[in-house]
Amino acid sequence: MTLLTIAAGLAKNVGIAVPSQVVLSALREWSEAVQMANESGEELARRVDWGVLRATTTLTGTGANATFALPAAFARISPGGAVRFGTAIVRPLTRAEWIGLVPIVGTPRYFLLEGGNITLWPFMANAVTATVSYQSKNWASAGETFLADDNTSLIEEDLLLKGLIVRWRRQKGMDYADNEAEYEAALQQFARFDDRSRI
Repeated sequence: MTLLTIAAGLAKNVGIAVPSQVVLSALREWSEAVQMANESGEELARRVDWGVLRATTTLTGTGANATFALPAAFARISPGGAVRFGTAIVRPLTRAEWIGLVPIVGTPRYFLLEGGNITLWPFMANAVTATVSYQSKNWASAGETFLADDNTSLIEEDLLLKGLIVRWRRQKGMDYADNEAEYEAALQQFARFDDRSRI
């Protein structure tokens, strides 16, 4: 399903004309719809740790006490043992816990995450690596947002459409309670289906 087909689904649901284009449309309703679709996609990426949005990056030691910038798509650390040094899990610390540590080189046991930057303690020797699993904020085929009518959502499109319908109906002063209940129920179901744990 593309942004254009999502917009067609919205149009049929709320009783407006099905568009032939969305992003480049001169009609205000479609610029509003694109904005709401992007808000729905961002919300879905924020609320659930979707498997399709999981990514991994490698940190390479320099032999110095370095802070590593995580990728631009970084949204948050994945749940579980997200930072690994070989097969060992590196545990998180708070800023208050971190300030008492004296920088030394060795096998990383702890990490401090501040925004999009991560620091390991002890810091790694030159050319030694660790991996970080994270959730990407790039939920659309174009990145963080829909930029063209043929862009697709990496998250379940029907779920994104349901979120868009709720936003549209609420913003236009239409009754949306049933739509919102359906959306929330579907979100819980899809999140449960996407959970990679054993059933």
